Amino acid sequence: MSLSKFFIWLIPVLIISVFGLIVGFIVLAISGNMEGREFSPENFSIRKFTYNKIPFFDWVISPKETVDQTGAVQADLVNLGFLPGTTAAKNWHLISELNVSSSLHPPECDARFLTHYLELQDSNGVLAFVDWNEKHPNLAPLLWPHVIEMARQESYLKIPEIMEFALTNCPKNPNEFSDELNTLVAQAYLELGKIDYELGRLKRAKVRLQLSLDAETSAEARSLLEAAADQDAKEYVQ
Repeated sequence: MSLSKFFIWLIPVLIISVFGLIVGFIVLAISGNMEGREFSPENFSIRKFTYNKIPFFDWVISPKETVDQTGAVQADLVNLGFLPGTTAAKNWHLISELNVSSSLHPPECDARFLTHYLELQDSNGVLAFVDWNEKHPNLAPLLWPHVIEMARQESYLKIPEIMEFALTNCPKNPNEFSDELNTLVAQAYLELGKIDYELGRLKRAKVRLQLSLDAETSAEARSLLEAAADQDAKEYVQ
């Protein structure tokens, strides 16, 4: 093959190859464009994030960019002294994440069960729990420490029961409210502790069962906690 014929053959190949690389890069960039939201149980911050990654390999090719979306309920909890106001969040739990090229409906994660209530509004756009705190100043100190601890224990699945109890005709008397709330909290931790125990997550089971007992005395929780402790000790010895 003469040199001229070789270049005549090579030029189209190069053009097609470069075009293919450009198209491939664009497809990868679009299909790897991720965005979502996450929540910190440390100070109840919420933020939106975006980043790019190479699909299938999960190679992140751009730094995560974040935009704060923390709302008025969190500011209210800081003002009331339930949350730290200056602590920088280090621990983040996923609310949702999606690939913007393939879905308009992000897969949702457990933290959404709390952030739903932190962002819940009435028909006038008033945040439900800002209004609740104003109307129930004697009940807020009883509710929020439990909610905050449940978030930090990643017990999000049971938080709706607690929040709905507060929102829907809860007792106005602090003693009655506390008694009923403690029963709900104790039962929530007991149910989650049972699941952890059955799945062999003994460390988490012990923590949740102890929190159940801290909220309300229970023979079932005490018995299960002792069983978890014994089994954990046996596994440690082995």
